[in-house]
Amino acid sequence: MQTSKPRDTQIDSVVRSLIRRIARGGRDPDPAVHALARGARARQLEAEAIGLLETLPPSLRLVALRGQFPRILNRLADTWHAPRAFDELTRSLLIDDRGQRQGFPFEVVAELTELREYYFAMVHPEARPHSTAATFRGFR
Repeated sequence: MQTSKPRDTQIDSVVRSLIRRIARGGRDPDPAVHALARGARARQLEAEAIGLLETLPPSLRLVALRGQFPRILNRLADTWHAPRAFDELTRSLLIDDRGQRQGFPFEVVAELTELREYYFAMVHPEARPHSTAATFRGFR
């Protein structure tokens, strides 16, 4: 008797879900398939995020952020034209108020910090929070 491997079981599950989806006119009742699809979309940069990257100076490539956390870059792009929302988002990303987060790798924290400093120094200096007013030191 041959036993199936875990990968084969996962593939069989996806195939069964697709067959059910076709049989029901395109609707898939399996939430695991929807979660996989959402996960794939979350790893892609949206048009707004790509546009944001194109407008940033070369020193702010955000290589670690876009490679490891594209969904965060998508959220930053969504708030780019709203200084208060951008401030709240970046603050929540850099400071753990809930005590349950694992934290970002150092490179990502450095990029987020530098992006925040750039934003309030060059993009919206009129909206600069008091805490960043004296800490801006320039760009790489």
